[in-house]
Amino acid sequence: MFSEETNEDLDNEPTVERLHNAGLKPPQQNAREVLAEVALNAALDRRRLKLMLADTRITILQVPSADWVAPIGKAVKRLSAKPAVEEETERRRLAGAITRVGAGGLDWLQEGRSLVYVCRDPTEILDEAVLAAADQTIVVPPLTSALLSKVIRRVTGGVVRGVTEQMARLDFSVIAAVVRPTLSARECVACLQRAVDRSSVQRDTNGVPLLPTLPLTRPMRIWTDQMLADLKEVEAGRMSPDQLVFAVLMGPPGTGKSLIAEALAKTADWSFVPSSVGTWFTSGDGALGGVARNVRSFVDQVLASEPAIGFLDELDAIPNRDALDGKERSWWTPVITLFLTEIDRLRKSGKRIMLIGATNHYEHLDPALIRPGRMQQKVPVLPVETEDEVIAVLRYYLGDEYAGADIARLGQFGRGATPAAIEGWVKEARAVARAEHRSLTEADLLAQIVPEDARNAGDIRAAAIHEIGHALVALRLGLDVNGVSIVAQGTAGGLTMTRMRSLVPTWEELTDMVTVALAGRAADIVLGKGAHAGAENDLAIATDMLRAAFERQGLGKDLGYVPESRAPTVDLRKAVEEQLQKLLQRAISIVEADRVLALALVDRLVVEKLLSGAEILKALGETSGRLPKGQKMGQEEGKFWPGNL
Repeated sequence: MFSEETNEDLDNEPTVERLHNAGLKPPQQNAREVLAEVALNAALDRRRLKLMLADTRITILQVPSADWVAPIGKAVKRLSAKPAVEEETERRRLAGAITRVGAGGLDWLQEGRSLVYVCRDPTEILDEAVLAAADQTIVVPPLTSALLSKVIRRVTGGVVRGVTEQMARLDFSVIAAVVRPTLSARECVACLQRAVDRSSVQRDTNGVPLLPTLPLTRPMRIWTDQMLADLKEVEAGRMSPDQLVFAVLMGPPGTGKSLIAEALAKTADWSFVPSSVGTWFTSGDGALGGVARNVRSFVDQVLASEPAIGFLDELDAIPNRDALDGKERSWWTPVITLFLTEIDRLRKSGKRIMLIGATNHYEHLDPALIRPGRMQQKVPVLPVETEDEVIAVLRYYLGDEYAGADIARLGQFGRGATPAAIEGWVKEARAVARAEHRSLTEADLLAQIVPEDARNAGDIRAAAIHEIGHALVALRLGLDVNGVSIVAQGTAGGLTMTRMRSLVPTWEELTDMVTVALAGRAADIVLGKGAHAGAENDLAIATDMLRAAFERQGLGKDLGYVPESRAPTVDLRKAVEEQLQKLLQRAISIVEADRVLALALVDRLVVEKLLSGAEILKALGETSGRLPKGQKMGQEEGKFWPGNL
């Protein structure tokens, strides 16, 4: 551990081996304590330690699982008596509600103490006040084979050989029970191997599902089935490892990218070696040399775990060099170049290796990273779109509980939700039922999926007007609409789910999409009280689309490419503003032409909370509700000639 007085590293302390070499009998050490000390030491550097011990500072230690909370808390207390330590594993029920925890510990700051929270999932469990006030969050990394070897060496005093990454991924309680001072290092390793063998036989006990049990969307099922078949071909020697196509899973947070990658590894019976770009910077000094060591360490670990799937999260944290200025580029270029070289090392190793990345922002990735031969395969991982998909995910997280109930009507409210959000609904519903000592009901689930709306009637109607505007204009322009919801989600007061005509739109198709983005504001003007602040995100999307069309996609009068990082010129701002005003007038014309029907749909949406695209189309007329083929919008004059209404 770090010494409070000297801040010396663990390796500078008298180790068990040194005591043996000096002819002294080493003290027996508890494996739970050593595990926690070694893991904590791996997470701390001098800067973080100094800040953690400073008066009135708040540190959050995020541990790998709930089993680590108490041991890490005790390790902090052994390290120093300065900080008050709060160990938190779950939310608590208070006054009939499930609440976040930890706010009471903030009182320690008034006494001049530093404060350390130990928690497995801070953003889910800790109070917002704690998260906002925290001076630093330190991720205690999962055990690696090197760290586990150090633990065994300290506990037994023996020479350690043969520790694998599979052993390091065993549960904390298993490792603490197996590694004992009365055993030799060899015996500890043998016991760990037996535990690994047992866990591989009882593979469903570690919480990671097999692919066939996961409720995947159809495109995702196609990709995982093909990927699994390729891994089996490589394993059987019928396919060369260099034929595997490294991939990037792309999609919004909570869609299950990490879980899918881990389930793929488990189903194929390959090792799973996870990391993230964030850990490269946090598990070290953050300097260039430390980051480079972490990059190489990750690749070395993947190679040593063959056959293995290496998984790298937060891939967009590696920036696109084209978007950097000179100073940033000079710092990042060695890091990016090294990472690209390491990917090539994996590819050329000849070993049974598959590399998968994950990102929420594929468009931010460096082109050299996703070119052919590197992480070239783009795999969208999207929220559930159909009612059947929602029901499948609900059934998965409900398991045997509530198995016989008909939950079909819940599916319509979950379209567009991520699997993580659906899992959260089930957990919260279970918590409510458990606290009231009764079985889970459909009403519990519905209360989580469609929580009580705290908005006033005026705000609810304003949200309905805004979303109907988006849907109406999208349908009139020939775009598909999956559904419209005014169920509040986070900061969003509603959601309209549309599908673009093409991923490579023409100018006409792009201006249609911009018109749809502006249609919420158009409805606010035509059907509501006027333009309001709720269109901020829509305006950002519309502006970004037009700017990209003019500067980077060659859809304006110029073909020159302008980097996204460069500030727009006066001429560009003027051109974008002219188009925004023109397309807003276009959307206003469409909404005005359907004013009566639109208001009827608004009234219905306020009551029902959600309408499908088919329901809106039916309300617009038994025909498609779109303009007749060949009919055009009057873009120049901002007019709309209604079609078959």
